[in-house]
Amino acid sequence: MDRIVVGLDESEGSHRALEWAIEEAGLRDATLRAVHAVPSSQTYFPYSAVGFEDAQRRAEEAQQEAQQALDKLLAEATAGKDVTVERATPVGLPADELVRESRDAELLVVGSRGRGGFRGLLLGSVSQQVVQHAHCPVVVIPAEAR
Repeated sequence: MDRIVVGLDESEGSHRALEWAIEEAGLRDATLRAVHAVPSSQTYFPYSAVGFEDAQRRAEEAQQEAQQALDKLLAEATAGKDVTVERATPVGLPADELVRESRDAELLVVGSRGRGGFRGLLLGSVSQQVVQHAHCPVVVIPAEAR
């Protein structure tokens, strides 16, 4: 069975990507794997003064929050649709985690705009990174209808 991976965050662009990925998974009779990567403070600032235990606790809390948000989003988005959904909330940089997930996927779907701002400048565009490094075809969904 095919697997379609969709990268999610709190952005409208990723919600549009989810809608598209659900539709595509239904057409292909594929499993949808929803991935919401949770960066820790150690991910962005590996030499910060935050201790390992404190950083790990914060990452676990963020991961639990991401799992709850993902469960709610997927319940709403897949209501009444016949699609098999897997969930993942790995701790790490979103682009790195999506590239890793792409190894076992037939298709990777992301939104064209995510958090942006300083984080976007610091890390670069997730969609640009996965397009360049993914192990499968990538579909980038624009943030708004054109």
